[in-house]
Amino acid sequence: MKLPHGLRWIYIDTSTYLKLFLKEKGSDKARKLAKENSLLSSAILASECFSALSRRKHSREIDDKTFDRLVTRIKKNLPYIEIVKLSDDVSKKTEEVVLHSTARTLDAVHIASALLFHDLTGISLTFVTSDKRQEESAKNEGLKTIFIG
Repeated sequence: MKLPHGLRWIYIDTSTYLKLFLKEKGSDKARKLAKENSLLSSAILASECFSALSRRKHSREIDDKTFDRLVTRIKKNLPYIEIVKLSDDVSKKTEEVVLHSTARTLDAVHIASALLFHDLTGISLTFVTSDKRQEESAKNEGLKTIFIG
């Protein structure tokens, strides 16, 4: 993969990706990073986003109109992210991550996807997350991280 001049790769997890669309602590930093870098994430990104938004809708943190608007915006922006597909290699790498860390399964899928991308391309990247436990597991796997809280 050839990058546009001056851009670097960041792996963006679901918690950080949602900050691009919601006004939360760290949203400005997430938007700045997204604007300045090429984005990479896992095929689970959309499902995790929709799950999080659905929980917010059912708990009445957001209304139906806001939910529909956010789902549309997320779908519209997904083509701008390089997606690591779920594959046997991702599954194997996920197993390795969970066997020697405290990472939860879906967090481990993100970590494994970032590691596999690096292994296959040789392109270094930074793992960006808003989950402290996931950040710790990513660091333990040798990834450079940025925490957005």
